[in-house]
Amino acid sequence: SDFIAGNAEELARKCSISYKVLLSIRKVLFAHFAAIPISGANLYQEVISSVAILQTGCKSLDRVLDGGLYTCELVEMAGFPKAGKTQLCHSVASTVAVESKQGVLYIDTTGGFSGQRLNEILDQKGCTRLTKQEALQRIQCKQVFDIYDLLELLEEVRGRLEQGQDGANVSFKMVIVDSVSSLLAPLLGGNQVDGQALIGHLAQALKVLPVEFYTSVLVTNTVVQGESWDEKKPALGRSWQSVPHTRIMIKQDSAVGIEDTAVPLGIQRRKAVIIKSQRQPTGISASFVISERGVTDPQGSDPVAVSPATT
Repeated sequence: SDFIAGNAEELARKCSISYKVLLSIRKVLFAHFAAIPISGANLYQEVISSVAILQTGCKSLDRVLDGGLYTCELVEMAGFPKAGKTQLCHSVASTVAVESKQGVLYIDTTGGFSGQRLNEILDQKGCTRLTKQEALQRIQCKQVFDIYDLLELLEEVRGRLEQGQDGANVSFKMVIVDSVSSLLAPLLGGNQVDGQALIGHLAQALKVLPVEFYTSVLVTNTVVQGESWDEKKPALGRSWQSVPHTRIMIKQDSAVGIEDTAVPLGIQRRKAVIIKSQRQPTGISASFVISERGVTDPQGSDPVAVSPATT
């Protein structure tokens, strides 16, 4: 800061360089590190030319997401254990790979990734052997069980995107982290002093991908007790709640009864509720089912209004 804000003539004498050279160095530093204002019109044109919408494979979920997963946003899926978050990640990864024909980086922090499950979903989609092989090649999985390893991997991802290539020579448009809470939760509370700082580092490393490189980021999170006994909210506290552009709570679908014939035995029905969004009203929801085909629409489902959830 002294080099930038200090008196140029005095700095030139102290550094034993000419006044003109010092001004040139300052100009280079400003060009690389300063926040340069951009007009709204230019930003709009950049978004129009660069942003894509990736479908999830579930039409009702795409509708409440205003078309699907945007490549300029970070989306969080939060829910109780066994809510179907990992199943949803597998289903989204397979859909992006086979239908959008885009690369996916799947970061597994829980050991829940299953190549066999991806293969099963693609089989149920009716993919030919060649199409399935090409889709599977577009999905890369990295297992990470330490927050520092995750930060290092995300920095590596950023470097690859800056160079316009990755390890498999496939440019990916989606990064999935399943899940962020499994790495961060043990570092929060008690005598842990680094947890909040690590949340900040992770937030920056994740948000730079959609903001600078137009890569869709999908993360999963668990839930904790809310203000009332029957209320649940996403984990990781206030410092994390501003990080995702869109937050979705995965719940059990209370509309399903014991004798519900629309959902066959062995198929789980869930409800996705928008609790934060830049484009959609909070409180709208969509029902979906988890089956051998992945995450799909139940028969005759449409987004319906529900009471707004508390973040």
